[in-house]
Amino acid sequence: MKIQSMSKRTAAKIASVVLFIHGFIELSAILGLIVPVEFIPDWFQESPVFFAILSGIYGVSRIIAGCAIWSMRKWGIVFGIALSIISIIGAPSVYAFGVMDLILAVLVLISLLYMWFGNEKL
Repeated sequence: MKIQSMSKRTAAKIASVVLFIHGFIELSAILGLIVPVEFIPDWFQESPVFFAILSGIYGVSRIIAGCAIWSMRKWGIVFGIALSIISIIGAPSVYAFGVMDLILAVLVLISLLYMWFGNEKL
C-alpha cells in the first residue's frame, strides 16, 4: 500500500497560513502599549516599547515571508526557514508565549523543508 504524499503547493499553503496567523499575533503585541498594566506580563513591562517594536518587526517579516511563499518564491522559503529557526532558538526565553511560538515555528519549518526537499529518500 502506497501512502500518498502531500503536494508542494499544499505545503506552501500550510506554511503561508501559519506564517500569516503568527505574524498577526506578533503584530497584536503593539496593542500592549495601550492595554492596562495589570494585563501585561512582567517581562513586557520592563521595556514595552522595545518589545512592541521587536514584535512588529517579526510580525511584518512573517507576513512578508508568507506572501512570498504563497506565490512560490524560493527566497520566501529560505526567509521562512530562517525566521522559524530564530523562533525555535528564542522561544524558550519567553516562557508563556514561547510555547505557541515554538509550535507554530516547527509547523512552518516542517512544511517548508518538505516543500524544498519533497518526498525524496536518501
